[in-house]
Amino acid sequence: MEVSIANLDQADSLLNRWAGESALADPLCSRSEWNFSFHEVIAPHRELHLRASADSVLTLAGYEHPSVGPLLEPIEAHWFFSRPLLGPNAPELLEELLDEQRQKHLRPCVAISGLDLEGPLLSSLLRLFAGRYEVGCLEPIRFCSASLAGGPEGFLSRRSRKFRGNLRRAIQKGSEAGLDFERCVPSTEPQARLAFERMVSIEKTSWKGLENCGMTEEPYLTFYRAVFLRMCKNEVSRAIFVSREGQDIGFVMGGIDGLCYRGQQFSYGAEWTELSVGNLLQWEMIQWLCEERIQRYDLGSILDYKLHWAEIETQSHTLVWRPNF
Repeated sequence: MEVSIANLDQADSLLNRWAGESALADPLCSRSEWNFSFHEVIAPHRELHLRASADSVLTLAGYEHPSVGPLLEPIEAHWFFSRPLLGPNAPELLEELLDEQRQKHLRPCVAISGLDLEGPLLSSLLRLFAGRYEVGCLEPIRFCSASLAGGPEGFLSRRSRKFRGNLRRAIQKGSEAGLDFERCVPSTEPQARLAFERMVSIEKTSWKGLENCGMTEEPYLTFYRAVFLRMCKNEVSRAIFVSREGQDIGFVMGGIDGLCYRGQQFSYGAEWTELSVGNLLQWEMIQWLCEERIQRYDLGSILDYKLHWAEIETQSHTLVWRPNF
C-alpha cells in the first residue's frame, strides 16, 4: 500500500517502530527525522516511493542518475546510514514496487543500504534479484559504539586505566574551572529553535566553524536544524550544554531510539581545548543515558578520536543491483 510522508513522519509511525525494533547498525538514522529532513533539505528533486503493509515498510527515492540512469535509492543517499527496507515482508514491498507498470518501463537500478551480510534481508534480496540483475557493492561503513551495561561504572570497566585516569583528572580540572552542565530536552518548537541557535553559536567558535567546515555550512545547517526540530517534536532528542561563567562553550546533541542513543553533533570553542570539554560532554551524556537505562551509545562512523570511547564495531553494507534484461 502506498503511504504518505504524513503517515510515516510521526513519533509512533510504523517506520519509527521498526527502526527501533530491528537489529540495525544505525537505528536513529533509519527513522523519519533523519530521512525526511534529508529529502526536504538536500534532495527534494527526487520522487519518494513510500510503501507499507501491516508489518513492513519501504522508503526509497527515485530519479534519473546522470551515470546509471533510472535509480531507486535510500532517501538518505549521502552517508548511506539508513536501511530503507524494514520488517519481515519489506522485500515483497520492493517486488511489488518493481512490478508496477512505470517501474517495469524504467527498469531502474536499485541501491539498498544498511545491510548485514549475514542477515535474512540480504538473502531475500538476492533471491528476488537472481538472474535478472547484476549486483555490486559500495565501500562498507564501519560504525563504533559502546555498551552501557552496568551503568557508568560498567562503561568505565571496559576502558583502559589510562582513559579512566585522564577522565578523572579532566573532571577535577573542569570542576575547578567552574564548568556548568545543562541537560536540554526542548518541549516546544520555540524552545527547540533557541537550543539549536545556541549550538550554532558554539559551533562558530570551534575549529570546524573557524575553518568553515562544520555544521554552520549549508546545506548542513538547515539539515541538522530540521533533524533536531523533528527529534524534539517526537521527544527523542537529547542535548547537553556546558558553560563557564554564564557563557556557552560546548554542546553535545543526539537522539534515542529504543535502547540506543546515537550522537549527531558535538562541538566546543577552540579556546577551551585544555579543559577537555569534548570528553566531559561525552561523559555527562553517558551518565544521563545510564539513568534512562539506555543500553548502547552509538558514536557513528569510526574516527580515531572515538576509539577510546567505544569497544564495539559493526559494519553496514550498501548493495546496488543493475538490471541485465
